Amino acid sequence: MKNKGDWLLLLAAFIGGGGFISLKYLLDWGYDPFQVIFGRFLMASLCMCVVYHRRLKKITKREWKVGGVLGALLAAMFLLMTVGLQYTTPSVNAFLVNIPAVIVPFICWGVFKQKPTKNHFLAAFMTLIGVCCLSLTSDFRIDLGAALSLLAAVAFSLQMAFLGNITDGCDSVHIAVTENIATLVVMTVIVTFTGWDMPALTLPSLGNFFFLGAFCTAAYFALQSIGQQITSPNKAAIIITSESIFAAIFSAILYGERMSIRGYLGCVIIFAAMALAERKKDC
Repeated sequence: MKNKGDWLLLLAAFIGGGGFISLKYLLDWGYDPFQVIFGRFLMASLCMCVVYHRRLKKITKREWKVGGVLGALLAAMFLLMTVGLQYTTPSVNAFLVNIPAVIVPFICWGVFKQKPTKNHFLAAFMTLIGVCCLSLTSDFRIDLGAALSLLAAVAFSLQMAFLGNITDGCDSVHIAVTENIATLVVMTVIVTFTGWDMPALTLPSLGNFFFLGAFCTAAYFALQSIGQQITSPNKAAIIITSESIFAAIFSAILYGERMSIRGYLGCVIIFAAMALAERKKDC
């Protein structure tokens, strides 16, 4: 299939967009961010181990090491994103978390010596303007939720840059499995220290945990790993960023979120910047 990697990444973005709403529901119902992420990756790891149980013994030491690095970055990203979501709305959280198309080229420049283009510098400036429109309060301060969401975007960008540059020779499914298990290990340690007391599990909460784990995590990162291995890191970043569009749509329909005109303007500027960052030729 032509552009198979692009289509796999777009499907991942569609699924991931719905995950922000499930996250927000679970936080509203009293689960803390650590418990939500732990439950999410417990469900994801179980699903992946059931589906790929015959392949677990074939995972190499290098794949475990690479998966461990990616899992640590993934844990940092989800911690920052989920805590940030407590203090902002799903669409704002999604748009700010999903700006790796602008950040990834600069990480690749610093770590892998892959110099950004003029478009990337212009896109970074446009993103700064968009973030100000979307996130600044009336007294010109960036709120806590937005700040944590931006830090989550940096962690996500690191994960994507490394995924696109250190996984040569690795099996994409093996990487997806190992990074999910590594994230679960990190979150198990954190929840052990922060406490296991949580609200009672109800059918709606179980349903949201299952959706987050089985679809928004296990299926999402399997699709991302496969798609990104046959698509460039910068191109993968812009496609995955469309997740924020789906999140905004789902948030308006399912969560009743309404943004200001300035917020919508910020979203448009950020998305235009991400599209510009993907252009191969300089302006």
